[in-house]
Amino acid sequence: MNELDLSSTNTAEGESGAYRNSPSAMDYRPSATGYDGRLAELEIENSRLHRLVAELLLKNQQLRKPD
Repeated sequence: MNELDLSSTNTAEGESGAYRNSPSAMDYRPSATGYDGRLAELEIENSRLHRLVAELLLKNQQLRKPD
């Protein structure tokens, strides 16, 4: 047996060869509409995170302010 032949190695119970048969990241090319939708989702998430950071900065500033 060739030492580099990994096809006959034992796998853990329940583990499948899902990664072996799935397309690689290089093969994945999102469609234009999928890309636009994902971009819109990320822009919404980005604005939500900006607001959250601003709120936390204000709270932190209020807590540090001497009474």
